[in-house]
Amino acid sequence: MTKTNLLTLAAKIAPAVFYGLLAIFLVVYLTKINYSQFATIHWNLQFIVLATLFGLAMRFWQVLIWINLLFNLGAKRLKENISQLTFVYAKSWLGRYIPGTAPWILGKIFFASRLGISKSKLAISSLLEGVLQIAVVMVVSLTILVCINPPHSLNTMMPFLIVALILCIVGVLPPVFNRAIAFTYKFIRKNTLNPEHLVTNKALFQAAALYVISALLSGTALFFIAKAIDPTLSFSNLLYVIGVSNLAGALGMIAIFAPSGIGVRDGIILALLSAILKPEYALVITVAARLWDVVIDLLFVGIAKVFLNRNGVVKNN
Repeated sequence: MTKTNLLTLAAKIAPAVFYGLLAIFLVVYLTKINYSQFATIHWNLQFIVLATLFGLAMRFWQVLIWINLLFNLGAKRLKENISQLTFVYAKSWLGRYIPGTAPWILGKIFFASRLGISKSKLAISSLLEGVLQIAVVMVVSLTILVCINPPHSLNTMMPFLIVALILCIVGVLPPVFNRAIAFTYKFIRKNTLNPEHLVTNKALFQAAALYVISALLSGTALFFIAKAIDPTLSFSNLLYVIGVSNLAGALGMIAIFAPSGIGVRDGIILALLSAILKPEYALVITVAARLWDVVIDLLFVGIAKVFLNRNGVVKNN
């Protein structure tokens, strides 16, 4: 079998492999949830609706950031493919439930490249997106938590957090990021990367500013989940919960061995929310946030699919 035939075969089976792995690990993820924790909880549906709106807003905002990165990198065929790119991002976002960071990144590269978008620009934008997202949410979370007198449980983690934050910030600086990308490209492809694919200061700082908004949306969603379970939670704790949410999200992304940060993210939320809530409430909120994330991610894909169909697009799905 020739190399061309192998690539053609790989392109045909890749979607089936992606969806198969997603189904397997999503089922595993859901079976790890202790549903008995919800037995005695009286949900405030008003706050669940608000959490859902903020959660969906964050996810669609992430699509905007990705497309903006591609635009600043000079990618073509973006405007006519907005609905397709939204659906590509939504279904690739589910790749977070498969262990490792690769499925999330490779999903976007594979599905979006079928729309005629440069694979090099897709790869670079996806890598930058991941590293930059960690850096920004770490900055947001640590700024908030340090400024409002963090709990003792956070103090023991501070040296690690500071080191991780410095590495992320240095790693996304254009001179450092571009050299790393160029070296990796030359090592793998045995060729020099075209300068047009390199990241500019404009692309970096625009994306960073947009990620601050994403961090606030995500943290606010967790606050309303918490308030739906414990109505006594004061709005004066909003910033604290935003900080907790983003710190947990960043550390969950760093822990690439954990599907969607499971375990790592949960542990951070539980430990830090216990500083302001009864431990039993903090535990239920942690479990509820995990289940809610799955539901919202599936809803995100569903809405993106409806948007795709209403625009009359039936190919490359």
